[in-house]
Amino acid sequence: MAVDGDQTAGGLVIRSNGGGLSYVAGIDGTVYRTRTASLDEPELDKVADNLRQFLELPQRSLTQLVADGKPCRL
Repeated sequence: MAVDGDQTAGGLVIRSNGGGLSYVAGIDGTVYRTRTASLDEPELDKVADNLRQFLELPQRSLTQLVADGKPCRL
């Protein structure tokens, strides 16, 4: 899957949210989320600078949920 505007840099789909959105790791390690379910010409939003930061997102969300009852968006 291409992860840059020129459709030249590739990436690997590493996760799905179960609702049609996918998470893609770019060659440089940056993690993106698709805006729509289509992978043909995806629109991507950056969600983390690297895989480690991406994997820490659920932990932060759970910590916030326990602390104040409000989950953060992943």
